[in-house]
Amino acid sequence: MESALDCVACFQSQVLRAARAAGATREVQEQLLRRIMRELAEADWRGTPIDLGMPVHRTVREVTGVDDPFAADKRQATVAALELLPALRARVREADDPLLMAVRLSVAGNIIDLGALDSFDLDATLRRVLTAEFAADDYAALRGALEGGQSLLLFADNAGEIVFDRLLLETIATHWGLRASVVVKSGPFINDATVADARQAGLDEIDGLQLRQVSNGDNDGAPTYHSEEVAHWLRSHDVVISKGQANYEALSDRPGVFFLLMAKCPCIASALGVGVGDFVLRRAGGGRTDGVGGTGRGD
Repeated sequence: MESALDCVACFQSQVLRAARAAGATREVQEQLLRRIMRELAEADWRGTPIDLGMPVHRTVREVTGVDDPFAADKRQATVAALELLPALRARVREADDPLLMAVRLSVAGNIIDLGALDSFDLDATLRRVLTAEFAADDYAALRGALEGGQSLLLFADNAGEIVFDRLLLETIATHWGLRASVVVKSGPFINDATVADARQAGLDEIDGLQLRQVSNGDNDGAPTYHSEEVAHWLRSHDVVISKGQANYEALSDRPGVFFLLMAKCPCIASALGVGVGDFVLRRAGGGRTDGVGGTGRGD
């Protein structure tokens, strides 16, 4: 997905939120904002929003000296989600269609997004997702892919949200036993999940699950979304689920990927042909191609 002009203004707001979360003084906030405005003016605006945003947040970390400005928010979101997990598991267990319930709860968790939102109401979103019609609904295709697959790759989005993804992964493991891999960021990026966040959420308790890392823009050697290594991950898994808006931005041109998200940004909503606030489960390209799926090995 190509960046919109609106993304440039959005990044400036994100910078201020991150700087304030890092405890930066007004002087440092101003210094940072002026630097970001210069960097954005020189950047290539034709790339994806996440490509444009990663250097922005790297600069925030450099200028503030705080490696993870949203660390406290991430821990709090994960603790709150884990407190809900027993009740959510019971809801899935009692549902007529446990997978559909787990999908609904997973997409509700996508409201935990400090990149797109100043605040959010998780309880209200959970209530709404139980009865809402999805604006894009490829659930039948997802279920069919899971029934015929051997391996699953899930691109995780945010800390806290990943607890809801854990429930989805547990449900899939219970009913189909697919070998699962979960992709998280290699380091802090807004409130996106890292390996530490995934472990706090208990993903390492799922038998056989493998954690993989995609770069957060810090040039730490982790593969980028555009790398051949990530392309190999996509080819070698039968089912690929992409959670959230940033992963949609990065992977929207990959046929066969299932995008599961809540549209919180007008630009994302427009690209998907849905409204802001809508729930989305869409399979890109309408079917599996050479871009996704193949060996089933998950290697």
